[in-house]
Amino acid sequence: MVMKLAAFVISGIYRLFALFPQRKKIALLSRQSARPFDFELLEPALAKAVPGYQIVWCCVAHGGEMTVTLMLKQLWHVATATICLVDGYVPAVSIPKGPRRSSCIQLWHALGAVKKFGFQSLHTAAGRSPEAARAFSMHAGYDCIVAGFTGAVPAFAEAFGYGEDAFRAIGLPRCDYLLRAQYADERAARSAHLAARIAALPAPAADAAPAGERAGAAERPVVLYAPTFRKNNANAAWLADAVCALDAALPASAVLAVSAHPLDVEHLEGRALTDRVLVVHDTATIDALAVADYVVTDYSAVAFEALLASKKTYFYVPDIEEYRISPGLNVDPLTDAPTISTADAADLAARIADDIRTGSYDAAGATAFARSYGIEPDPTYCAVDAIVAVIRTYIEK
Repeated sequence: MVMKLAAFVISGIYRLFALFPQRKKIALLSRQSARPFDFELLEPALAKAVPGYQIVWCCVAHGGEMTVTLMLKQLWHVATATICLVDGYVPAVSIPKGPRRSSCIQLWHALGAVKKFGFQSLHTAAGRSPEAARAFSMHAGYDCIVAGFTGAVPAFAEAFGYGEDAFRAIGLPRCDYLLRAQYADERAARSAHLAARIAALPAPAADAAPAGERAGAAERPVVLYAPTFRKNNANAAWLADAVCALDAALPASAVLAVSAHPLDVEHLEGRALTDRVLVVHDTATIDALAVADYVVTDYSAVAFEALLASKKTYFYVPDIEEYRISPGLNVDPLTDAPTISTADAADLAARIADDIRTGSYDAAGATAFARSYGIEPDPTYCAVDAIVAVIRTYIEK
């Protein structure tokens, strides 16, 4: 009853705001972060392409923290803008009923979906309740949904509750950032601090690097561990357990950089870890890729970014039996990418150690999996231009 009442009030406020004139305005709306990276990359091209339109940012101060004031501001922009761009579920877009003048384009904040979400996971412990999904019209109101890759479309269609014809698998601005030469200096600058921290680590013991380590290998191979955030996981110490297992198993010459949610990282405090373990505090995961020799993840879409950037990528999934049940999986690493996936830390460490020595990483298997998802690195392609073209079609309507 409370949810229905809230939805009724939100719709009423929207109808009031809709009495005001529509403006030549493109609103960037988010509940994910204050400055979504894809929006930052898109804004300059958008401003150049449609110079007569005001571009307005209206995002949370901190991820997920929606306030009444922000809700009112977002409702105002949805009611009076020409175009609304969102990167996740935004109540101001989805809840209001009735005619709408603005067009809404969803730039989902991930390139794909390993784990199920949205309507796919309603009846699981990790998903939202069906009652909340109905009351708050989850993912309603999109005119178009931009997907990173073709492989993401079937899962996204189920998760959002749309037909596949609503999707444009044209990539996200972050694809350009990872591949195009124009961003090379920015990538270097944004990863410089982490690179300096790694360089400052104490040298490994003299016997840490095997005598047979292949020529040209990094003196200290960097393993970037970037797992997904388990918001409903009953085991609060899961990250610490995983990091301890990797720290104990990985070759002594390797650096283990951990890029995880701050609420999970808290549980690393007090754990006995070696000095080669770094917690990535102030470098975004997409920028940490620049210094990584290996990327280890589980059910996070960072896997798709890593594969796009041609990084040696592994899926480490010790709790996959739980994830197969809740929230469920769109991509089952052990089944879909078996040669680069494991549930055992010692097995993962052995694969990395063997690759350091002999270059045994199954690049062909990784490439086959990536291509099956539509991942084809092409530094000449520009996702930003493709997205701007889509936006222009809605402006011209």
